[in-house]
Amino acid sequence: MVRVTLEDADYCDVPADLMTFDGGAVVFWREGEEVGRHRQVRIRSLELLARSTGRRIEETRKTYPNAYRGWTQEEEDKLTDLFQRNVGKDVLVKELGRQPGGIETRLRILNLLAEDEKLR
Repeated sequence: MVRVTLEDADYCDVPADLMTFDGGAVVFWREGEEVGRHRQVRIRSLELLARSTGRRIEETRKTYPNAYRGWTQEEEDKLTDLFQRNVGKDVLVKELGRQPGGIETRLRILNLLAEDEKLR
């Protein structure tokens, strides 16, 4: 299984065991049959998923619906606003539907939380 994250932060999981390149496209194959293709310029990242990873993500999303999804600009703006209003970790988790570690990482990326600081 390959997770294909696209430029618009959307993603799809492709059941592939092989990738090839064809005229600016990444072609995905499973057992010798083409199962999908995406234009290479639209792909932000490719991630190999183990079968158990997919189940783990499903389970995690029961509690944190946005876990492992790309961040949209709107979500980053909401995170910034809530963080600057000094809301606590529990409120951020509830409002954003994300795991505390994911929120903490995004705050560091946005330079709102220092590397040695913890989300409270």
